[in-house]
Amino acid sequence: MASRSHFAAPLLLAAVVALILYVSLYPFRFHAEAPAILETLRQLDWARAGRSDMFNNVLLYVPLGFCMALVVEPRFGRLWGIVLGAATGALLSLTVEVAQASITQRVPSLTDLSLNATGALLGAIGGSIWHALDARMTPRSNPIGRSGAVALTVLVLWLIARLWPLWPDASLRQIKRAVRPLFTPDFSWTELAAFFVGWLVVAQAVFHLARRQRSVDAFLLVIAVVLVGRTFTADNTLVFAELAAIAILLPVLVLLSRVEDRGRSALLAAVLGTWLAAVALMPAMRGAPEVSLEMPAIAEFLSRNPPPPAQLAGKGFSYVALAWLLTGTGLMPHVAAGVTVLLVLLLCLLQVGAVAPSYGWIDLVIAVIAGLMVARWMPRGLARRK
Repeated sequence: MASRSHFAAPLLLAAVVALILYVSLYPFRFHAEAPAILETLRQLDWARAGRSDMFNNVLLYVPLGFCMALVVEPRFGRLWGIVLGAATGALLSLTVEVAQASITQRVPSLTDLSLNATGALLGAIGGSIWHALDARMTPRSNPIGRSGAVALTVLVLWLIARLWPLWPDASLRQIKRAVRPLFTPDFSWTELAAFFVGWLVVAQAVFHLARRQRSVDAFLLVIAVVLVGRTFTADNTLVFAELAAIAILLPVLVLLSRVEDRGRSALLAAVLGTWLAAVALMPAMRGAPEVSLEMPAIAEFLSRNPPPPAQLAGKGFSYVALAWLLTGTGLMPHVAAGVTVLLVLLLCLLQVGAVAPSYGWIDLVIAVIAGLMVARWMPRGLARRK
């Protein structure tokens, strides 16, 4: 019996194929004296490639194999999903190599073909793993009825924080800049934890917005939007810590799917609140000499410049999400809003004397706005969805 299909997979597959063709055939300057197809195939050889080029060739075809596995496996099984995923990558790569023979700046080779096929195979295996975890990541209990506007606000703020400045840049230079940090993976545990907590909250928001049968596919779309968006927005790059956090998140979602909605909200609220407190306490825990014993003047405290827009959106995401999650534990909306504002106030007081504080007056303003939003938009009674 065929398993459930993924509605997002065909859309993502089309986008991936378009991306591969764009990156591989840019700048689309074909010359008329191109050799015949058979002659091009005879001329293919094992040309040497740099480490970064090899990595790019593998990475470019991983999403293709991933999406092909999600399209094929529900209908024909795991083996065919992996085989056709790898075969489609090899066939598309061969087609691209032949087309590149007509572009002066491109050098087709069997090396590229083998690396592309390897990337597609790895992606197909990843897609098969995602498909196996799909049904297990979906929360077993129906979410408690809550305002979709607040959950959507949480999601939009996350997208703004990750994609700012929201200025598209489809140049080959931007694409190379975006993937360059992946060549030399380097991250801190605090960075990994920050992304893990953020994506954990995003998953909860998506599960409340989407239908239960399509929630995991919707979450996959959000992941794709962020990763592709950071590749094609000016001055943004892919972050290895974020990719690692998403990979770690998948088995955690399987475990959380067994927890009823109220308990899951309480757990996530505790994790998010603990992380916000840790950010305030990290300088002291590290023993860094960043805290001054002298209290700053009120005028000097208020004159501190607000953070850039991406960081503002990130703070808004954290405070709206915290108040929203607290309502999911059973608190009345205005109580959840008050707890959020009180927590942010305490965090600001902890860093009043800090030379470079992580919290300031702008945090209080954002927390108050988030609290008002939740108190106004959230229903006072938490009825179960039918």
